Amino acid sequence: MVYRIPSPKVLEDSIRRVIREHQSIPSQRRFTELVLEDLKKKNPEYRVGEVRLRRMALLRNLARVTIQYRETRDMSRKGRCPVCSSPTEELHNMTLEDRTVELGFKCTKCPYWTGPRKRVPVRYIFTMQGDIVPPSKKKGRYAQWKFA
Repeated sequence: MVYRIPSPKVLEDSIRRVIREHQSIPSQRRFTELVLEDLKKKNPEYRVGEVRLRRMALLRNLARVTIQYRETRDMSRKGRCPVCSSPTEELHNMTLEDRTVELGFKCTKCPYWTGPRKRVPVRYIFTMQGDIVPPSKKKGRYAQWKFA
């Protein structure tokens, strides 16, 4: 089975096109399918995995990612983020008696966070970053304002 891995630039362009066209994609699997369709127009041998696609969209700010979670019974621990593999940092708070209380952990690069109990990502929703109106639709200097 012959396949090719697209370069980061080609993949980034494809992600931008798909996000601009669909504006909101309700799951990671559907996002991967749409990007693969776009990549296959360029080269039918291109392949890309869901994890690489998610990390690329997150770390390069190509899309806004909303994460839905489920909470487990396990206690959370410091380590790698399950969404983007970046390190996590501890969240602390001060009590009225000047003691430090550990609240949980937060990723340094993406919106993932967890409390005392471990949170596991269940669904990723990808939406367009920034303007929803394409630049070609804007007309004039004050296009966003409505005058009476």
